[in-house]
Amino acid sequence: GIIITNSIIALGSESNPIRIISQSSVSNGITILKGNHAVFNHVEFNGLSNLNYGNWQLTGAVTIYETGVKMENCSIIGNHSEDALNVIRSDFSINNLTISDSYSDGFDADFCTGQLSNSNFSDTGNDCIDFSGSTVGIQNINIKNSGDKGISGGEASHLILKNINIKGAITGIASKDASDIKGSNIQIKDVEFGCAAFRKKPEYSGANLTLTSVDIKNAGQELLIGNGSSISLNGQEYLGQEEIDIDSLYARFE
Repeated sequence: GIIITNSIIALGSESNPIRIISQSSVSNGITILKGNHAVFNHVEFNGLSNLNYGNWQLTGAVTIYETGVKMENCSIIGNHSEDALNVIRSDFSINNLTISDSYSDGFDADFCTGQLSNSNFSDTGNDCIDFSGSTVGIQNINIKNSGDKGISGGEASHLILKNINIKGAITGIASKDASDIKGSNIQIKDVEFGCAAFRKKPEYSGANLTLTSVDIKNAGQELLIGNGSSISLNGQEYLGQEEIDIDSLYARFE
């Protein structure tokens, strides 16, 4: 694996990309700690695992902590870790990212601010995009075959969504634990739950989800709303009246 305790700039090109590849399922991935910036353009990360060495154990095949992030034209494919990309306490700008064949989550950001645009996520074992305690703008995103949620915001996240296409997931979009998600031009198809808003952790209040120009097709249940949470779809308000059995909801992932 590679551990970087400084800034990194990795600039490939369309005709000559940088490839970071592992043929071992127990590699230690890429970890960047407290640099001024991490800049990647035309970089492919393939077959990486998370850092797991001595007392060091992280969750991301690519982990970036307290470092400004700029990624363009990058891909993370076939990782063997809980998260393909985990960004923590950082500001990020990510454009044209592809994450596919991820063991669990695709992109997980914790306590971040940033922008994610023009990106594709497919075949993740768990959530495709998962934000906790973060404020993020997300636009022009395609999500296919998510093992759990297409887009998830938790722990008082604030997300703005625009032009999102989700096909194949347990839950299309989920707002949890005092999060507020707003979006427009949303397509959700082939899901068990179209949208969800609920409280998972007792230290938080309910969550809100407001979507306009949203179209949900082939959903087993269009809405899942816990007591104290709310969902607005195309101007129609829905309030949760009953507690959700969270343990049952997440039991399949244990």
